[in-house]
Amino acid sequence: MFDVKSVDEALTIIENNFKDYKLDYELTSIDEANERILCQDIISEEDIPSFNRSTVDGYAVIASDTFGVSDAIPAQLNIIGEIKMGEKPSFVLKQGETCYIPTGGELPSNADGIVMIEYTENFDDGDVFISKACSPGNNVVYKGDDVVIGAKVIGSGTLLKPQDIGLLAALGYSEVKVKKKLRVGIISTGDEIIGISEKPIGSQVRDVNSYSLYAIVQTSFTTPVFYGIVPDDYNTLKEVVEKATVECDIVLISGGSSVGQKDVTSDVIDSLGYPGVLVHGIAVKPGKPTIIGKIGEKAVVGLPGHPASAFVVCNIFITHLINTMLGISKRSIPKVNGEMASNYPSNTGREEYLPVRVEKEHDRTIIYPVYGKSSLISILSKSNGYIHISRGSEGLNKGQLKEVVLWK
Repeated sequence: MFDVKSVDEALTIIENNFKDYKLDYELTSIDEANERILCQDIISEEDIPSFNRSTVDGYAVIASDTFGVSDAIPAQLNIIGEIKMGEKPSFVLKQGETCYIPTGGELPSNADGIVMIEYTENFDDGDVFISKACSPGNNVVYKGDDVVIGAKVIGSGTLLKPQDIGLLAALGYSEVKVKKKLRVGIISTGDEIIGISEKPIGSQVRDVNSYSLYAIVQTSFTTPVFYGIVPDDYNTLKEVVEKATVECDIVLISGGSSVGQKDVTSDVIDSLGYPGVLVHGIAVKPGKPTIIGKIGEKAVVGLPGHPASAFVVCNIFITHLINTMLGISKRSIPKVNGEMASNYPSNTGREEYLPVRVEKEHDRTIIYPVYGKSSLISILSKSNGYIHISRGSEGLNKGQLKEVVLWK
């Protein structure tokens, strides 16, 4: 029989058992490091920028030369040169002098401000007229304003994003230490399951779950591994699961997670090592017969055989398991708010994760429940996300605002 846990209890059990999972690191080039977990503190060995630079096209000035100027009474400054991009200025600016400087150019010594070219007039006679006052620091980025030497700019454990990759490039890092990818083994069980290239005969069905689970867990920090279809046989399943737990960090077994005569997944997990099955049954719809197990330090999860159930459970619990094992506390999940298109009754005594279709209608976002049994495959392709309905809720009302978590 099931020893049913609440969703929160199941998530807490995952965290308590897998939060300290150890993964080695590997060196990877920064062009392959996006969405990987950093395994080192990034300490700046230089100031960024390494020089005082202009943020606009204009004229470098000693700010006090422009105080009190206006369109009617401009300042007349002598042009002594032009700043070239990528070159260090060879001259020092003196009172009453200026020079042209492009965006990103290095300020000459003594210059402390830039007047935008829009506020100047140059008659090509060696002087320029400044019609707007400039304060010290105007349109200037000073040395070290962005990053100061010795600063920790990215901490170990960070899930690297494109903006982090740009910063690494600015600091001169061509490669960094990142956590190795989690290997996720995928096993599909059932005497009725056949390969997707085969023609079903009688009550046979093609293997759906292997491929949908593969697609869900395939990320930049995981490597899914197929272990094929295994019949409803204890010894055969045990042999394949044992192999998968040696080679992988997580093993997903779809089918055989219930308590029927041929449902042997729970027994196999318990037979392979301590502590064995941690959870067998979660108060969730769909996905009640879900198993969460641990063999040594490895995670082994038994998922329902019904495709829609397996898909939802994988999105909720396996995603959380992966984040926990990688040490990711915050991972952005695409969400959208909308209003219910119709009433939806729900009084199952379980947390419900309802597949929905979100559509934009004029200036409103409308949520349409996608109805169907957990054994139906087509309901998933008709949906683009799900809504969470709490255990004590009696349902949702038409027009009620809800948050939709979009499928990966």
